[in-house]
Amino acid sequence: MAQSFPPPSDTSSKVELSISCSNLKNLDYFSKSDPAVFLYTRGREAGWVKVGRTEVIDNNLNPKFSTTFRLEYRFEEIQNLQFVVYDVDDKHHVDNIDKQELVGTMECTLAEIMAAGEHLTKSLRLQGNPAGKITIQAEEVQDSKFVVDFELSATKLEKKDFFGKSDPYIEIAKAQEGGAFTVVYRSKPIMKTLSPRWPKFQMEIQKLCSGDWERTLQFSVWDWNKSGNNVIIGVCTASLKDICPERGGQVFHLDLTNPTYKKKKTTGMLVFTSVRVTPVYSFVDYIKGGCQISLITAVDFTASNGHPSDPSSLHYSTPSQENEYIQAIRSVASVLAPYDSDQMIPAFGFGAQLPPEWEISHCFPLNFNYQNPEVYGVQGILDAYQYTLHNVKLHGPTNFSSFLDRAMQYASAQNTQQSQNYFILLVITDGEITDMSHTVNKIVDASRLPLSIVIVGVGGADFKNMEVLDADDTPLKSQSGQAMARDIVQFVPFREIMKKAGPNGCVAKETLAEIPGQVTAFMKANNIKPNPPILRRHETTVYGGPQGPTPYPSAPQGPALYPSAPEGPAPYPDGPAPYPSAPQGPALYPSAPEGPAPYPNGPQGPATNPSGPQASAPYPSAPPVLAFYPSGPQDSV
Repeated sequence: MAQSFPPPSDTSSKVELSISCSNLKNLDYFSKSDPAVFLYTRGREAGWVKVGRTEVIDNNLNPKFSTTFRLEYRFEEIQNLQFVVYDVDDKHHVDNIDKQELVGTMECTLAEIMAAGEHLTKSLRLQGNPAGKITIQAEEVQDSKFVVDFELSATKLEKKDFFGKSDPYIEIAKAQEGGAFTVVYRSKPIMKTLSPRWPKFQMEIQKLCSGDWERTLQFSVWDWNKSGNNVIIGVCTASLKDICPERGGQVFHLDLTNPTYKKKKTTGMLVFTSVRVTPVYSFVDYIKGGCQISLITAVDFTASNGHPSDPSSLHYSTPSQENEYIQAIRSVASVLAPYDSDQMIPAFGFGAQLPPEWEISHCFPLNFNYQNPEVYGVQGILDAYQYTLHNVKLHGPTNFSSFLDRAMQYASAQNTQQSQNYFILLVITDGEITDMSHTVNKIVDASRLPLSIVIVGVGGADFKNMEVLDADDTPLKSQSGQAMARDIVQFVPFREIMKKAGPNGCVAKETLAEIPGQVTAFMKANNIKPNPPILRRHETTVYGGPQGPTPYPSAPQGPALYPSAPEGPAPYPDGPAPYPSAPQGPALYPSAPEGPAPYPNGPQGPATNPSGPQASAPYPSAPPVLAFYPSGPQDSV
């Protein structure tokens, strides 16, 4: 019998946002401001769309609003939010913002709020100047936080068939307003018995009784007939509170009676063998409790992609048109990055020949730092990808097992109740796997680790084997016959998804849809419960330093992404790293008279990125060894 898997949990949750502000700028002369907060959301194409607003609180620079906002939280999407605080001068036309005075705005994503833990506090800004603080607290709506596990049986049922015993099944219905009952559960029949014991089943409390423990439930036992003319055996009623011992319930069995009989007669007994109510922990619960979601990337550098300089190559890109690898990295990694507190992402390549010996490698760090293969954030992945692309030779074959081994090493770190970690391996590839049996063995082993594998197929190759790995219908088995513990692979054909979604489609939605269910399934299987909400950070700065989005700050800002001192854990330490440092002091990329230019001009001799006939090529390749941005003589690298 094939092992069955529970369906993935719904990929969205309803969350409620509560808002407060502090130290608002006072815009009134003779009293304090009268603030209200307007919430806007933005899709991929449309501008900002108003969700709603809070009430107005008079004369208060530190308001705590009672109005809350309920939003659908979708893990796999980037949900942009804008909070705008107005000083309401016209109370009769509050929603007419032209009549109100702007205090300040704050923009973030819903993912930032969820990943912040207890709450997220950020600065309001007015024309670039601070205008106070705004605090957002998120809480998942509590309408489906419990499930009920049932074990039901019956005894001494009345016989309904002339030539054999009955084939009983059970229905559960909940009472609605007006007294009508709505069926919420129906079992399969147990054939030829008057003492059935139905299989265990589970129901959300919301579906069972709308969360109302005292709502009347009707239990009906029927005799199933192939013709469809099923015959009622008996019914009884009780509330969840009555039958649940955890709530003091004392009802363990009830007599069944047939409502069609004029004279009341017992037609059997329904036995509540076990009724247990347990909490349902959602993906949101684990994230707010501090569970770290860490991304690992693996990029295909096999020759089947085509030479990067060839316009038909899958690795070919121009400033105006990003290739599918870059689009996939940017789309998926941008969704996952907010959940990783340190933004350090291990990035690997496979299927290339590496200098200087030009040996084939099926797993190598994109920054060529084997001691520390991590890069900083999404831009770090893209920079390392571009660097590798111009310093290796595309080759093959397309073997997965080596980088799967490396991902499993990360996921094998101790995962405890106190320290919760989950890893997502993003694989971007153009073709069929050549070590399929070894790959299946690795995936079966990995299914017992806190690891999910997302495969994005680029190009137009035949991805038949990738769909086998997805295992939505048939669980994978290793060569030894061991079945996977849970489905951990999601395959997405990039071109197909983008074609359906249009030019502004988001591959991340399809790619990451199964992740929340996979996270909760692993935690449940290992009896790991969410920790209480924590406060991980208040202000989120992705690209440190006052330059804003500049990834390579050129002054001693402190939180520079690529420090050049011998710190050790720095993402690009001295030595064979792609960003070697010379004795320039604290700045890794010191700027020359050009000012903010991140890549200073210097003598053309040692520079690896000379400007010449390649003009449009961002990183023209020359024969300058491995150094990407050398800052001194070649022999010092």
